[in-house]
Formats: sequence, structure tokens, C-alpha cells
Amino acid sequence: MIPILGAEPRYKDALILREPSSADIKTKNLPLTMELNFWNISSYEGETWMAFYEKDDTVEYYADIKNIILKDKNSWVHGYPEIYYGYKPWSVHGTSCEKLVLPQKVSKFPDIYFNFKYSLWHESYLPINFAMETWITREEKQKSVSSGDIEMMVWLYAQKLGPAGRKVAEVKIPIVYNGKVKDIIWEVYVSPMSWDYIAYKSKENLKEGEVKIPINDFLKNLRDIIKQYSRKITPEQFDQMYVTDWEIGAEFGDPYTTSAKFGWTFSNFDIENK
Repeated sequence: MIPILGAEPRYKDALILREPSSADIKTKNLPLTMELNFWNISSYEGETWMAFYEKDDTVEYYADIKNIILKDKNSWVHGYPEIYYGYKPWSVHGTSCEKLVLPQKVSKFPDIYFNFKYSLWHESYLPINFAMETWITREEKQKSVSSGDIEMMVWLYAQKLGPAGRKVAEVKIPIVYNGKVKDIIWEVYVSPMSWDYIAYKSKENLKEGEVKIPINDFLKNLRDIIKQYSRKITPEQFDQMYVTDWEIGAEFGDPYTTSAKFGWTFSNFDIENK
């Protein structure tokens, strides 16, 4: 259901971000950071907020903004309102716990699921995705990302928005969806930016549900993609790099988007051994 115009957080005692910023939260199972991330927006009018409801163990996001002015008018993304677990290089910040200590070397990354329940809504005109990502870096706690590093994305949903680069492959990686194993065919996109960008885009649009994401299965396939398409990283170098975080959010916008109305809810965050 799409909230009414001017919708407010459900609880006044919630931890609420009302402008681009971030805050650490402690859910029932994990410490997380929520970030109202408008990285490519210079200015806007309207309302946006992100709230953590401790009593419901839920994060909710809402946006109804207009007259958007971009920092980079050639970019195809305005922002990425998100939550993340681990250490985010761009923020030089993070939290983790004994369930999974991040950053973690690729070669030592355990077989785990990252679990959560989500629901996304948006107006029909809006370019948007529901996507996860991690930064895989050469050093354990870098303060930025550059040549020799990797951005890996996993898209569960997209409308009027596609990954950067070109499609190079299709691969089957199952996830657990609403309690059952679901075979998903992922389109693999590669873009040689200043760092290596690789995105896995589901051929099914999963707009809501409860999922368990087998992160290591994506890392194992990523090693093969790096071997075939990276000009900067060898598989052996990849093994010694660090998985820094796991981010979940909605990228939105394109160079022609001047307004955006959308939102999401996340809950049941956890890390589970396979």
C-alpha cells in the first residue's frame, strides 16, 4: 500500500533521520547503520525520512521530494537510502558482531545467509531498484575506493533502471524466498569504472518478501567473473581482498528525474549459517 502524501513515522519515539545523515541502530539480532543517502543530490524540496522502530524491530523509509538538483547531471542514480552491516569505506564507519566480523578476507568468508524481510513501494514513473551491495577492497579498512577494488551488487527488483556496463553472462544462484529455496537466474553486468563494478540482476522482480541471501555463493561466482573480465585484479589477488560490508537499499532516479515518491520497510535482519 502506498502511504498518503505527507505520511509520518508510525511512532513519535522512533529514531528518525529527516535529512541526509546516518545513525547506528541495534536491532534484535544485529547492529546496523541506517543512512539516508542522497549522494548525488545537491538540493531538493519536499519530505523524506528514515525511522527505526525499536518496538517493531523495523526500519522504514519514505520520500516525496521534487525540484531535485543533481551534483552530477550525467549520473543515472540520485541516491541510495539504505541500511548496512559492517564497515563502509565511503563513510569510514561500521559496526559488526560475533555472528560475522567485517571486514573479512574473501578466502576466509564463511558460508552464511544474510536474512531480512522487505517491502518496496513506488510511483509508476520512477526509475528504481531494490538492491544490495558490498565493497571488496585491497586493504582491510580503506577510506575510499579506487582502481583495484570491487563493487558487487545484487539486484532483487528493478523498474526503468538497469545496471551499469554490459551484460556478460547469466548464472543460476538459488536463494531462500518466503521459506522455500528458489532458483534465480541472474544477469551479470560488468563495467570497468575506476574500480571494477559487477552487478547480478534477478530475471524475476521480487518487490517484497522474506529472503535469505547466500553471500558466499555470489563471491564464488564473482571470482570467475573477475578471472574473465577484470584487467586490474587476478583471482589470486581477489582471494586476499576484504569483504567490507553488506548494504541493502533502493537506488533511484536518472538524469531526467526531478521528483521521487517511494518508500520501503525492512525487518527480521539476521545472519545465519548455511
